[in-house]
Amino acid sequence: MKRVYLYLKNGKYSCYADISDEVELPPYSTLIGPPEVMINPYWINSQWVDKERVPDKVPNYQDVLTALPTIEQKLTMQQSQQITLLQTTVMQQNQTNVKLQATNQQQEKQIDQLQQLFMLANQQQAVTTKKGEN
Repeated sequence: MKRVYLYLKNGKYSCYADISDEVELPPYSTLIGPPEVMINPYWINSQWVDKERVPDKVPNYQDVLTALPTIEQKLTMQQSQQITLLQTTVMQQNQTNVKLQATNQQQEKQIDQLQQLFMLANQQQAVTTKKGEN
């Protein structure tokens, strides 16, 4: 029997296994055991290397909380959205008013033209009536 030491693809030590002497050495394994003093052994360039552990970062909840908007900020954002909506509505109403004013001006011109036609027709009728009386 022989003891083989298995490591992951990136070289990080995984575990050991006892296998028969007749069995070939499996991939990602070695017969050399990692030194017991190593805290985080990695198999790199045919030797065990103790890599520094990245300390587990304890989440700082204050960082998370400061990223969240406060009630005041939420209200400000809401008000800003409402103001933008109101401004858009006012602009649309202004455009509609401009169109209506243009339509009113056209209608005023048409009314003036009709009044002139009526006045001309009345004058012609009065002339025709006077000629008929004479």
